Parts: sequence; C-alpha cells; structure tokens
Amino acid sequence: MFNTLAAQVESRPLMRHLFFLACTLATLAILGYYFGTFDQYAHIPFLRKYADPTLYPNDPFLELRTENYSFFWLAFVPALRAGVLEPVMFGVYLAVTYASFWLLWLLSMELFASPRAALLSTIAFVVPHLGFGGFPIFEWSLLNRIFALPFALGAVLLYLRGRRVLAWALIGALFNVHVITMLFVAAMFAADQLFGLLRERFERRSLVQALAGWALFLLTASPVLIWRLTSPAAKVPNNPAWFDAVVRGSLANLFEIVSPVPHILFVSACGLSTAVMFVIAWRRAPARTHELQHTIGRMNLAAGLIVAVQAATALVYPIDLINQLQVIRAGMWLNIFAHLWFARYLVERFETLPPDRRLYWLRALYVASPLPLVPALAWYLTRRVRNATLGLGLIALVAVGLIGGALAVVLPYGLWRPGFYPYGPTTEWESIQRCARELTPREALFITPPEKWGLYDSSWRTFSERSTLATHDELLMIALAPIHYDIWAERFEQVAPGALAQFNGDFFEAQRVTREAYNALGADELEAVSARYGVDYVVRELPNTLPWSTLNCENAEYAIYQVP
Repeated sequence: MFNTLAAQVESRPLMRHLFFLACTLATLAILGYYFGTFDQYAHIPFLRKYADPTLYPNDPFLELRTENYSFFWLAFVPALRAGVLEPVMFGVYLAVTYASFWLLWLLSMELFASPRAALLSTIAFVVPHLGFGGFPIFEWSLLNRIFALPFALGAVLLYLRGRRVLAWALIGALFNVHVITMLFVAAMFAADQLFGLLRERFERRSLVQALAGWALFLLTASPVLIWRLTSPAAKVPNNPAWFDAVVRGSLANLFEIVSPVPHILFVSACGLSTAVMFVIAWRRAPARTHELQHTIGRMNLAAGLIVAVQAATALVYPIDLINQLQVIRAGMWLNIFAHLWFARYLVERFETLPPDRRLYWLRALYVASPLPLVPALAWYLTRRVRNATLGLGLIALVAVGLIGGALAVVLPYGLWRPGFYPYGPTTEWESIQRCARELTPREALFITPPEKWGLYDSSWRTFSERSTLATHDELLMIALAPIHYDIWAERFEQVAPGALAQFNGDFFEAQRVTREAYNALGADELEAVSARYGVDYVVRELPNTLPWSTLNCENAEYAIYQVP
C-alpha cells in the first residue's frame, strides 16, 4: 500500500500537490497558527511603527527596527494600512509552508530518485522534529526565516543540479529577507566549492564558476549588507555585559550545548541525535550519484562545524559577531539532511531485509517522534539486541519513556499549545492591551508586567500599540542588537529590581523571578519610577492592586491604573 501510494504521488501531479496541501494542513493542525506572539512580539510593533511613525513615541525599543536587517516586513506595510494584514500574513504562511513541502519532496527525489523515500520523509516533516536550539523545521507563525525556508531549499536544489551561479544569486537575493538562513547556505556552498577547487587544484573553469557565484551573491545581497555596514550600531562598541545577560536571562539554548539547565541538555541531545542519524544513514544509503553523496556530506560537515564554533565560543571566549548571528541555527540543516537520508535508509532496509516488526516500529518512530533521539536509540537497539521480542520491548520502553518525559515537561510549561488565532490570542492579557489602545492616547507610556510574553502569548506593545518602560522579552532583540542593552538594563532594574542579577540561564526561572520582583513593587515605588520616566499608566495582574483610580478596562486578571 505504501509503495503504491508513493508511485501514484510521483506519477500524478494533481495527487502530488494535493499531498503537499494535506501535509500543510496537517502541520497547521499539529502546530497551530498564531499572530502577534513568539518572535512577532518585536516584528509587529516595528511594522506598525514603519506604517505609522507617530506610534510608540519616545520608546527606545522601537528604534531597534533599523537594526533588524531585513526588508521582509516592509512588504506588509500596504496590507497593514489597508486593514488586511492578518489574512495576508496567514495566506503567505500557508503558501510558504506548502512550497517548503514541495521543495523537500523535490530535494529527496534529486538525491535518491526514490518516491518511497520522498513520501516517507515528507510525511515525517509534518511532525515538528526538534534540533539544536530546540527549533523545529516549521513554526506556528509567519517569520522571515519561515518565508526564506523554501527559497533556501530551492537554492540547494539548484546547486545539486549544477546551476551553482544561479543558486548563489538566489541566496544573495534572499539574504535581504533573512540574513542568518542564507548565510548558512552560503557557508555550505562555499565549503563544498573550496573542497572541489583544492581537489582539482584550482582548475580554471571551476574557479571562474566559483568566483562568479560569490560575486553575484555579494551583488544581490548588497542592499542589506550596505544597510548593516552603514548602521550607527556598527560603530558603537558593545557593553560586554550584554551577552552574559542574554544567555542568563533568555536565550541560553541558542548559545550553549553543555549547561546545568536540564532542558538545554535535552535539546542538545536532540541536536546531536540529528547528526548521529545522518551519519548512520549516509554511510548505509547512497545517494543517486557518488558526487551528490559527497556534496551533501561536505555541506552537512560545514553546518556541524558552524554549530561547533558556536559551542566553543560560548564555552571559551564569546565573539560578538558569532553570538549576534546565533549560528547554532545552522543545526536546522543537520535536521533536514538527517531526516531526508534516514528515510532513504529505512526504505533500503525494508527492500533488502526479511520482514521484521522492529523495522515497522523504527519507521513509525522516525515519522511520529518529535525527538530525533528516539529513532536514533531505536536504531541502536535493533542493531544490538538480537532477540526480536526483547528488542521490540526495549524500543517501546525507550519511546514511551522519552516522549512521555518530554510531554511531562512541554505541557506544564505551555510549550505546545496548538490553536488557530490568525488575529492574535483571545486571552485576558490581549484583551487588556486592546482596551488600552481604545482608551488611552497613543503617546501614553505604561509600566506593564515585564515577564508577559511567550511562544503563544504576545508582548504588551503588540496589540496595545502603546509604549512600555521595559520588558523581559527585549533581551531577544538585544541578542541581535547589543546597542540597546544599557538603556534596557537601567529601565528593567526599575520595574523588576534585582531580577537581572538572579538570572541563571533557565528562561522559565528568569520569568518567575521577574514576575515576583515586579509584583513586589508598592505604590510609592511605582510612583517614583513613573515620575522619573514620565509614565502615565501602570498595569497590574490581580490580585496585586494599587490604591489609584483605574481605567474602565479591568477584567478577570488585569487592571490599568492611572498614575496620580
């Protein structure tokens, strides 16, 4: 049945594209879709500020929009002004997710010419497999890195087909959309081409092709390169404390592989498992040609070395540029190539080995487990435990234990919360923001609960369209724009006294101590801070009340107080 379906999907274009659509809708059901949460906490206010410069006056955080080196969000200014931003963004999200499945299929077919391997790997990508940093391939909101994904896959496909100059031009053009994604693709291409030039002793034709590709990349990437090199931030020395604060307070998972924080060790194990899966499959399941096999091997090696550089600099000596680029995200390519190759390996084993129930379990875990650690361990057990019944029992035990343990962590922390919110979440937190937008002047400055932000929760500025003094989530942008650190640290200390000093690399603990520090502030302290910075309103989470008059905004969880 599986083989028949694979042949039909490959031979019938309509059926193939209906399959990609089904994968897109399945991903939407598993992950959900949110507007205004996660990394959009900064992008949506930045977009609003571009569309209407009178919003967020005297809010230094909004000035960082010029340090967000991407032209992607500017394309949505007309949609925002026309009042159709949310449906347009959802439509783009669906389109790029669909295109990504299409390109993943084409990439598998280019590598292996096996419809069965392509079908198995494409189905597997529906489930969010975690890699280095804890990032899946697909996410639950539209971001410029999500938009860039199918183009990056297309560039790899062009490169493998020998159209290397065009591949370089494509990643250069998309460099203006998402610098980090295309930088990793450029590093993989360069590593492969440099190896080829050395092997061929800089043969003239290959050298000319490589130089032409690199030159075209610089030319098509020049708009954002010029933007970055002429930015005022490029000339301002960084306060060394910024990286320490970012790691301890928010993004340790992007910089550290070895950490005393358990969940960081867990995602590191997932990332390392993708590398193990690739090595297992690459050695045992050859690509369509010898050259393709070794080209992808060199690309994957380049991605692995990039991750290793990030780990080394975090442990030994932080380098600002490397940390700002968050190069551990290169692990996404380890994840992609591992799952493409492992699908081919599983198909190969089904075709060549006698029927074995353990192989069915291994294939099911490869598809369904969000943790690459599970199929990697299951493979090890199938190889080492000769007794089929005992091996099957151990595989089931490992799968249930690891996936169950992961869910025991994920669900209480709200790390998986599928839902469909194309206009933003409908919680009391978003409700109080919208009320502030309706009842306060746009120049109003607020003090708000600084810890309020999450993967599925918005930050204050997103729906209120009002400025706030300081928030914990600003550290995510400080990771990219250290120039804001000194301003933020001074203000954050006022709204969460002592919290910054207590950060220990555990994001959830950082949110807890921030919340407690803010809730401990009394009316006199808040009035003094308000007088210092010109704050007009204070938002409190009930039952933490203030003896001040309130706006007619109070709901079951929050109240807005007017500063006396």
